[in-house]
Amino acid sequence: MVGMRWVCVAACLMALVGAGCDRPSSHRAPSGLGASPEKLEFGLSAVGVTKTMKVRLSNRGRAPFMVHGARANLPNVEVVPFDSFELKAGGEREVEVRFRAEVEGEVAGVLEVLTDADNVGKEGVAKLGLDGQGVKAWVEVPVRTLDFGNVELGHVEMREIVVRNPTKVESPVRVAFDGADADQFGSSEAGAPFVLKPGEERRLPVSFNPQRLGAALVQLRVGVECPTCEPTVVALSGTGIATLLEVTPLRVDFGRVALGATAEERVIVRNLGTEPMAYGGVKLLDNASNAFRVVSAPPMVGGVLPAGAVAEIRVAFTPTVVGPVREARLELDVRPVGTTKPGPKVSLKGEGGSSCVVLQPDPLDFGVVAEGMSATRDVQVINRCRNDVLLSDLKLATKKGGYFLLATAPSSLPISAGQSTAVPITFMPRAGMGAGEAELSVKILNGTSTSTEVVQVRGSGKVFAPCKYALEPAVVEFGNVPVGSEVTLGAAVRNVGTSECFLTGLAVAEGSDDAFTADALGNQVLLPGQRARLLVRFKPGSEGTFSGMAEGWVNHPSAGHVLVPLHGEGVQGCFSVQPTTLDFGTVRLSCGPRERELIVYNDCAGPTTLVGLGLEGDAADFKVAHGFTFPATLAPGSKTSVKVTYEPVDGGDDAAALRFNLGTGTPYTVGLVGKAVLKNEQTDVFTQQSQAKVDVLFVVDNSGSMMDEQQSLGANFSAFLSHAAAAGVDYHIAVTTTGLERSSGGWAVCPGGAEGGENGRFFPVDNSAPRIISPTTPAAESVFARNTQVGVCHWNEQGLEAMYRALSAPLVFDVDDPRTPLAMDGNAGFLREEAKLAIIAVTDEEDFSPQPVAAYETFLLGLKGGDRSKVIFSAIAGPSDLSSCPRASSSGTRYIQLAQATGGVVESICTPNWAASLERISESAFGPNRAFKLSETPADTSRIVVRVDGVVVADGWTYDPATNSVIFDADKAPPPGATVEITYPVGC
Repeated sequence: MVGMRWVCVAACLMALVGAGCDRPSSHRAPSGLGASPEKLEFGLSAVGVTKTMKVRLSNRGRAPFMVHGARANLPNVEVVPFDSFELKAGGEREVEVRFRAEVEGEVAGVLEVLTDADNVGKEGVAKLGLDGQGVKAWVEVPVRTLDFGNVELGHVEMREIVVRNPTKVESPVRVAFDGADADQFGSSEAGAPFVLKPGEERRLPVSFNPQRLGAALVQLRVGVECPTCEPTVVALSGTGIATLLEVTPLRVDFGRVALGATAEERVIVRNLGTEPMAYGGVKLLDNASNAFRVVSAPPMVGGVLPAGAVAEIRVAFTPTVVGPVREARLELDVRPVGTTKPGPKVSLKGEGGSSCVVLQPDPLDFGVVAEGMSATRDVQVINRCRNDVLLSDLKLATKKGGYFLLATAPSSLPISAGQSTAVPITFMPRAGMGAGEAELSVKILNGTSTSTEVVQVRGSGKVFAPCKYALEPAVVEFGNVPVGSEVTLGAAVRNVGTSECFLTGLAVAEGSDDAFTADALGNQVLLPGQRARLLVRFKPGSEGTFSGMAEGWVNHPSAGHVLVPLHGEGVQGCFSVQPTTLDFGTVRLSCGPRERELIVYNDCAGPTTLVGLGLEGDAADFKVAHGFTFPATLAPGSKTSVKVTYEPVDGGDDAAALRFNLGTGTPYTVGLVGKAVLKNEQTDVFTQQSQAKVDVLFVVDNSGSMMDEQQSLGANFSAFLSHAAAAGVDYHIAVTTTGLERSSGGWAVCPGGAEGGENGRFFPVDNSAPRIISPTTPAAESVFARNTQVGVCHWNEQGLEAMYRALSAPLVFDVDDPRTPLAMDGNAGFLREEAKLAIIAVTDEEDFSPQPVAAYETFLLGLKGGDRSKVIFSAIAGPSDLSSCPRASSSGTRYIQLAQATGGVVESICTPNWAASLERISESAFGPNRAFKLSETPADTSRIVVRVDGVVVADGWTYDPATNSVIFDADKAPPPGATVEITYPVGC
């Protein structure tokens, strides 16, 4: 009907034109249609976003002509409707064309312009090429390495990483740290994704807080939220140092130790300085397994390690269970005299049972190999350890019969944790020698542990029977494929005999049409029933029939040349399916099925009948869900979604062809490919603190409008301590101000000795009152009430920067601030590594600190090794809606932002009930640990299993994807001393 309508319109217009012309057509000046551009190349387009181009139509002749309309032969390309118009000589007119990629993949087609211009022929149709490709968004990171240099233990060093979105679409970005030293690096942007607008650039703050002496390496992965997109990896490095103190080794790895056996290692501590250091002995931390113990640690006279002295500590590992044991730490209480800087900690790790590096198969059996030929098979070296290992000293010793050869040089080869590598071995039997035997030995370096793994290799030679094989399929039919699209199908050779087949050189044969391509396969030995598959890609560049051949060779005297014909049709029509190949990628069997979507378009003028859908190839591994009842009628201009699920039944490569049968003889084909690998599972073990420790820092505004609020804060301090007293919390509480520089004086003077310029030092800096309040502080409530009376002399509120300086060098670990004449004005003794950190800002003004809020968040997380459960920032500040708080000078938006980022509490500075507000903040600061951060991201959150003291807990907790944590309800938190085990699948 649409085509007939075009004909009628054109006929009427031609009649009108003819009626108005007295001049013979032979004398009429010619008209000529021009188009710019001549091909519409939409390029890369984000899936789901419409991209627009304009075509400028012009009259390059001397006579006018009509443009009746335009249309595209692709269902997801739309021409903005317009009325017929006339182009006079030299005239121009733009036509708008829109492309919306609904799935990933390339599309190509034609834009047809209907006109009566003389240069388009009798059909009245001018054709312009068009193409585009649906893609996911992406980002770029200019820097690939970042070195923090030497950083003292307990200090936080900050850097920045630039992330740019060079695309014209929004990019959801996720940042994550990966590696054994990930606990020492952090960023406020890690965890939950954030969105970069088109062309936007963001500077990501990154922190390094060394917890251990020595080099630390980690991978920062920055990538868009896309299951098939590879992230950009930035290598982060830094070195934790302790001035004048040498500890070796920094990490003790006992490796694999047999159950019941004991392995010992030693740790050497040397004072390289000229002054003695305080020495308080050693103790084990995080030794939940009780597998580690201190065998000996020498006492030091007077509790000091003299200059030049050496202490040797011996530690032992006795595993009682098979598998990895949770890592423990050996804390060395050695530090400069007069500081509270924590001493170095040596990591202790080990595993019980056999080696965590597995060589498979063992034995490696070639079976029977034809004499005069060779076979190559792989030994897979699988690293199941939690850290990288080094494979070296490969040796292959032939004991008897034939030749066993290493196909690669026996060089050192690193294997990442959880990964594997192949060691190819070639066997060439010798005539008449029968069975052959060899031994492959591999040296494995795992940390400081070295082991040698051995695989027995065997095979036998004989006169090889002719290979019996079948082709699957005998002919690879690609069916109808739209011009410019690509379909991938498999051409397989299966050994259907009872003896091995040797296959070599399977590839697309020379002379095949260029539309067929494939990555050639190397030599393979096919066991009975085994197959080798060549993935062939078909991408027609034009309409028509294409043919080619896949070829290979097997051991057969007369049928040794394997030939698989390849056929396909390049078509352009109003029916199509996108994308034409669904690549499911790699799927772990433990991760469940993976689903993708197809869209069926009927852009025809009338209905189209779909007779049926068919699956060929590995049909058992793919399932198709649709709402069709065959024969199905597809309405004109309609599109229908079809779901395809990949649920492999076993490991290996899978391929299938999904056929859309329109009853016209040749179906439309979609290629389905995927790969299945073995499952993986992770269990994280935690111990709930038996007595909570919390360090609380109040940052109090000392500007002129804060007098009443300071008094209210001090008067209601008992409400804040309510939860701490009920839970028996071991707390440290200190106060500093929002002032960094001394007040210029004038109408008000601030007490405490710093004249309002505490600059991060705890109030009062003159030590006229205890500066750190603990459960043993006499009259703690009255001391706090006094310490919150910080004065009202300042005007430049920089609360976040004051917090940063209070917890940074030189204040955080020094008894005295070396930059000031006041004595004993450092903050040493406040911050404890094992304690939770709570910051509470009290202000009626916005924060004017120099760094972005994300930088301060990253700093706080860095103090606690990136553990969000140990950091909380709360604020009593001006609310966002100032109409509810007329006393506030401005909204404390930066304080509120940091509180929301850390899960803190926000209260209005105009609170009518200070006691209730402080109670709410107290509950968040002193409550039991309810958040347990997982070491890896779960592949399927519905399969998380939580156990408390060995008992499965089915409810009372939730998984928070933003922090990758299991969070218990307030009344369901594990009791003190409880063991929490969280098991979940990973690797998807």
